[in-house]
Amino acid sequence: MQKQIEQNEVELSKRIYELFLVKFKGNKSAFARASKCSEGAVRKVFQNKQSITFNLLLRFSHALDVQLSELVKGLDLKSEA
Repeated sequence: MQKQIEQNEVELSKRIYELFLVKFKGNKSAFARASKCSEGAVRKVFQNKQSITFNLLLRFSHALDVQLSELVKGLDLKSEA
């Protein structure tokens, strides 16, 4: 299960990064301001050095003008015990 979570997080980060490149043209400072978080957090998420919290996910989706459901669409979110 941990491996699937990590794969989902990498994929989610990739999706956010692609949208960020289009909307913010690579400007991490502008994205951080729009997300109301630190530029360091943005960098760490994009480098897969920081987990994406639910709070950050909401902030990123708002800044990107995309529904949260669109960001996670198609990810395997099932939990296997």
